[in-house]
Amino acid sequence: MQQLPGGPDIIPVKAQYTDLENRSVAVVVSTSDYTDFNHPNARPFITREVTRRIKAGVPGVTVTNPDEVLAWQEENPYWGTRPPSMMIKQLGVDRLVLVEIGQYRTHEPGDRYILRGVISATINIVEADAPDPDKFGGSYPKTVMFPRAKDTQIGMAGVSEQQIEQQTKVWFSEEAAGLFFDHELVR
Repeated sequence: MQQLPGGPDIIPVKAQYTDLENRSVAVVVSTSDYTDFNHPNARPFITREVTRRIKAGVPGVTVTNPDEVLAWQEENPYWGTRPPSMMIKQLGVDRLVLVEIGQYRTHEPGDRYILRGVISATINIVEADAPDPDKFGGSYPKTVMFPRAKDTQIGMAGVSEQQIEQQTKVWFSEEAAGLFFDHELVR
């Protein structure tokens, strides 16, 4: 890890899963009803942004339009109860990137006045050609926090809850998609 003089850290990141190259891929994001109600743009934003970043970073990948995936979720309200093999068949892809968000918040628990965005999820990969497509081909926990602990004392005055949420979603999407290609994070 490098640090820019007076600036953010530059963190080199190696891909953890490399079998999206030259494959068709759909990104499906799962959020709780609580998150959907209180943050209705969270799931659509993360779906679109992770899809966009995978398309930009993985050579030869073909991604399903995220709006089609979101429409499929709306048309199939019990999609999350289906086995992964059925989901991947219905979406007609080689790989399914299933982002299961467990925690999504914009402030510290129990204190509305201390703003800190946190998104915790498990990113699971479903492989259509696996011997058992109901077993994940990879499972990666990911937690993103904004601001970072070292940044809470400086530069956060006057930042709104919406700004905290937006930056947390951007960082999370960047790190979730970054599981699939080498890149650098600037933090």
